[in-house]
Amino acid sequence: MANPFGKSKWFHKIGHVTNTSWWKALPTPSGLALVTTTGRKTGKRRQRAMRVVRDGNHAYAVALLGERSDWVHNVRADPKVRVKLGRRTYEAAARVLTDAGERSRAADVYRPVAGWYDYVDYANFVWSIPTRGRLLRTHDEWFDAGTPVVFELT
Repeated sequence: MANPFGKSKWFHKIGHVTNTSWWKALPTPSGLALVTTTGRKTGKRRQRAMRVVRDGNHAYAVALLGERSDWVHNVRADPKVRVKLGRRTYEAAARVLTDAGERSRAADVYRPVAGWYDYVDYANFVWSIPTRGRLLRTHDEWFDAGTPVVFELT
């Protein structure tokens, strides 16, 4: 059964509250990052745990709610972000991917299973038993339906 709340901003806000606090203190697992943006209205720092896959000096994420995601609006207003991967925090420039070639490369990087946290994410969002094949299909769906973002790490 698909999660009937998966497209709800409230569902995502609850997940944000319950998941983000853990990763402020602990190292993030493979496939997950703590991303800090600056609020476009308040100017306050906003932290969000999300699926992020690193490839060299680039890290890729997808806003599952697309343009409805607050963090995407924040990135568009101020692309300077911080990305915590594992124990290390990087300064980064974030931007929404629009170029077809870049999107294709990002999709290839984003698709594979990045770590155990992918299985937790799947179970939380899809409400089904995660298998590798299901994960790969879901990552493709998330990428195609969402808004892909690249973090250029410095």
